Amino acid sequence: MKKLLLLSLLPLIPISLVASTADHETINKQIIEIKPPRKGVSSVDVLRVKSPFILLHKSKNGVKTTYAVKREVKLPPLKLESCINKNVKINGKWYKEGDRVRQYTIVNVSATEALLKSKTKELRLYLNQKNDKIQFKVN
Repeated sequence: MKKLLLLSLLPLIPISLVASTADHETINKQIIEIKPPRKGVSSVDVLRVKSPFILLHKSKNGVKTTYAVKREVKLPPLKLESCINKNVKINGKWYKEGDRVRQYTIVNVSATEALLKSKTKELRLYLNQKNDKIQFKVN
C-alpha cells in the first residue's frame, strides 16, 4: 500500500519543482520593479497641507473655540553656488531658466547672479565668492 502511494506521488515531484522555480522568477521580477527610487513629495507641497490637529480653547466667559495648529517649518535659505550659461546650481541642484525653485520661477541668469520671481516677491541670488580653482581657457 505504501509503495503504491509513493509511486502515485512520484510524478508530482517534478511539477512541484518547476512551480517553485516559476515562483522565484516572479518574485525576482517584482523585486526588480520596486528597486528604482520613487519620487517623493517636495517640501513645498508638504508646507501647503493644512494641519489635521485642532485644539480647543476655552475663553474666560466659558465659550469653547477651535483653531488649527500652525506649523513652522524652516527651509534652508536659497544659496546660489554656480552660474553657467542659462543654468544655475542652487542648494546643490541644477536648474535652468523657467524652472521652479520652491515658489519662485527662475527668470534671468547672468554670470554672477540669478533673478527669481514669485507672484508677490522678487529675489536676487548672488555668487558669494570667487573660486580660483575653476579656470576657463579661451582660444
